[in-house]
Amino acid sequence: MKNIVVVGLGEMGASLAKILNKEPKSQVIGVDINEKSLSYTKDHGIVFEAASNLVNVASHADVIILATPVTYIEEMIRSLSQLSLKKEVIVTDTGSTKRDIMDVAEAVLTPKNIHFVGGHAMAGTHRSGVEWANEKLYQDVPYFLIPSSISNARRLQEILEPIAAKFMPISVKKHDELMAVISDIPHIMSFALMNTATNQLGDSTTFGQYVAGGFKDMTRIAESDPKLWTDVLLSNKEAILTSQSLIIEQLQLFSQAIEDNDASTLMTLISSAQESRKNLLLK
Repeated sequence: MKNIVVVGLGEMGASLAKILNKEPKSQVIGVDINEKSLSYTKDHGIVFEAASNLVNVASHADVIILATPVTYIEEMIRSLSQLSLKKEVIVTDTGSTKRDIMDVAEAVLTPKNIHFVGGHAMAGTHRSGVEWANEKLYQDVPYFLIPSSISNARRLQEILEPIAAKFMPISVKKHDELMAVISDIPHIMSFALMNTATNQLGDSTTFGQYVAGGFKDMTRIAESDPKLWTDVLLSNKEAILTSQSLIIEQLQLFSQAIEDNDASTLMTLISSAQESRKNLLLK
């Protein structure tokens, strides 16, 4: 029987717990500071046991999954380095940026021969909370695995096999650059558009009755958790600032073309985006 500790019972962590806890050879211990979340997971069979403190259960774990905001993941990695853990324990995370997390793991876990594998699935929604646990959340989605210098991803991949994700290796640098463009910048754009609309038009309850699909699609992720996304954006600063400067260049191209009544340039800019979007999901 494998003891799997999942720390952080939001949508991502609770979904992992729900899937893995159904495996006959696994039992999941859920850890969260929110007592209501712990009660919910127990009442709904999402976990086998519940605890409010990682320190109390870490020594029993064969796998420890850190599914909290990035800054908390770094804190917990440091805490785990001071505990007595099982010799073959695997520590992993679900953080959406990897550089800082991997640096901390190499600095404090590797010297103690504790195996860490960075993880990040391209799953999840703008929702948060244990009640959004979803057994299909990870099915067929890319799940990046980045081992530390003393680890490999094979054992962890075998344990996580029931979630039915598409596991793939990636470098830290490539991962964070990719996330800046396909995840971080879209969130910034959504936050910025929502703020621009309310600054210009007033409270969203005033103009909300008039918005159509385009605005709704663009701002859906503006409902995302503020604490989580503050941590994400600050933890991937270098890659985000580079990508954001390129977005600003694109906006300036549109501004200049509109100011100049340059239909040809606008057609080129829009056509290029249209073609790329059509090809986006082709396999």
